[in-house]
Amino acid sequence: MSLGQKIGRLRQERGLTLQEVSEGSGLTPSFLSRLERDKVNISVANLRKLAQFFSVQMTHFFEGEDNQQVGQMMRTSERIRLSLDEAPVQVFALLPPNGDLEARLIEARPGSGQQSFSSRGSQMVLVLDGALNFTLGDEAYELNTGDTLFYRDDVPNSWVNTGTTIAHVLTISVLGGREDR
Repeated sequence: MSLGQKIGRLRQERGLTLQEVSEGSGLTPSFLSRLERDKVNISVANLRKLAQFFSVQMTHFFEGEDNQQVGQMMRTSERIRLSLDEAPVQVFALLPPNGDLEARLIEARPGSGQQSFSSRGSQMVLVLDGALNFTLGDEAYELNTGDTLFYRDDVPNSWVNTGTTIAHVLTISVLGGREDR
């Protein structure tokens, strides 16, 4: 399987459109389309953007299919940082990609937060320690250590660390294509 075919397959397994991958990676839909059809080559910098978007290591695109193991492990040192080094909210991928499940560890400084709207599936949020004010559409939830929130990821949402210490949050997303809705 070619590099472009692997990228296209990964996109399709995650139920994403070219536009969604474009918005998440910064690459144009037309470039991505040509890449998936092996009409263009990709630079290392752009391949890194795709790897970060899909939360995979760059080597994922070069592994043979016969190298697939029953289980996959990701050590702490192998976690992929999905945020800038000095950002007030640090996001780390916790799982190797498998197409239908995504787990992230979020470390948020007091007063920091994020806004989101993705419509990629369902999401669970577990506050490992700290306090969050989580907003889903017009509804607000105060989450403290040990609290869990589950929601469909097709409504605008945002959260803010309302505590005085760094909040640690685990998010797990069950990714589903639009045809599953």
